[in-house]
Amino acid sequence: MTTDRSKKVSPQSAQDNDTKGAGGTTRRTVLQAGALATGALALNQPLSANAAPKRRGNTKVTVVLFQHGGADHLNLYAPTGDSNYPLLRPTTAIGAPGSSVAVVGLGMDPMFSMHPNMVGTHAAFMAHQSDCAIVHAVGYSPYSRSHFQSQDLYETALAGILNGGWINRHLQATATSQDVPVRALALRGGLPMSMRGDYPCYAVASTEQLVYQGPAAARMFLDKLAHGTAISRMLPEQRAAYQAQCDSFAMLEMFSVLNPSNYTPSNGAAYPGGHVGENLSQIAEVIKADLGVEFFSLEHHGWDHHSDLVMRINGHSTNFDASITAFFNDLGALAQDVVLVTMSEFGRTAAENGSGGTDHGVGGAMLVRGGGVNGGQVYGSWPGLQSAQLAGGHSLAATTDFRDVLREILDVHMGGTDPAVTFPSHVHQPVGVM
Repeated sequence: MTTDRSKKVSPQSAQDNDTKGAGGTTRRTVLQAGALATGALALNQPLSANAAPKRRGNTKVTVVLFQHGGADHLNLYAPTGDSNYPLLRPTTAIGAPGSSVAVVGLGMDPMFSMHPNMVGTHAAFMAHQSDCAIVHAVGYSPYSRSHFQSQDLYETALAGILNGGWINRHLQATATSQDVPVRALALRGGLPMSMRGDYPCYAVASTEQLVYQGPAAARMFLDKLAHGTAISRMLPEQRAAYQAQCDSFAMLEMFSVLNPSNYTPSNGAAYPGGHVGENLSQIAEVIKADLGVEFFSLEHHGWDHHSDLVMRINGHSTNFDASITAFFNDLGALAQDVVLVTMSEFGRTAAENGSGGTDHGVGGAMLVRGGGVNGGQVYGSWPGLQSAQLAGGHSLAATTDFRDVLREILDVHMGGTDPAVTFPSHVHQPVGVM
């Protein structure tokens, strides 16, 4: 597990150099037991298998799924009503329903068609009282076509790396004395830039890393040890380290109600293989456990399709669609408290290249699905694909700033934010997606 605060202690560090002891006890299980014991102190309640922290009171959840690599949104949500589209992509364009091309899309409205593999998302988009929407021609200005620079710009909301991420700034702006130990959790290899900053946020590769699996004896022993610890004569640096452990250990106790290795999805939901489906399944379990986590982050890698776009995007779009569809099926009625939003560092060039792929572009799209979403529509001003309308002469122009979408999610769904802190120096332009 990783966290943005260097003074926090990571339970993942206990996985290193495990040493077996009597009764099957390992260094890892002893440390995890200690984490749970000290966590009880931080929560100001006895340590027990049935103990559960009180919620902060905000039942709303936002899940941010980053399509890493620069997803081709002109293929996922194709502008089949723009006459320039098939001319720019003679071998890779998605066709409008009823057309004679090899790959025919699923009609969304007279201008747009969804990739044919995204059956579940399309059904949600077309449903009566839909909770699924697309915001097209999304981006920022001035744009960057560098993977790393552009992802940082998205995740900091153009506020600069030194100011941390937009999620962290929102958490700072809305912090209260009733906050649960973890309000933001990333299921990825490290803490995303969006969660970095002064407010403690955490990252784990899997929620299994948050669940204590050691012997009860070790847990009870360290429970007593923690309760007997005297801090009055500790040096300041010792007390800071002890408090950091308390914070991290409280998190382990918070998640002790989970059982990710034996989790059974609800409503017949079937998650596909791969890390996206697995991560969304684990997020669904945490949401159902009602622990008060408000933000989740995960990544879907492999969207950098410079060649063989038609073939390569087939698998990605199928897994992407099946994972999100299973997630909302699994949540059932709880979906009204959840919004999932997708982001990607940029779109792709309007024209295909000589390898049957597309290169780094500018304008992309965001999928927004969940409670409070004004679904069944494609939002944003379509700039067109004529040569004179392309950004830099090569890409879909960005007419909607991605920060405006995020601002609406925070304002309408998450109960409000301080825009001067979360999106400094940005003048909001309403989108209407929420």
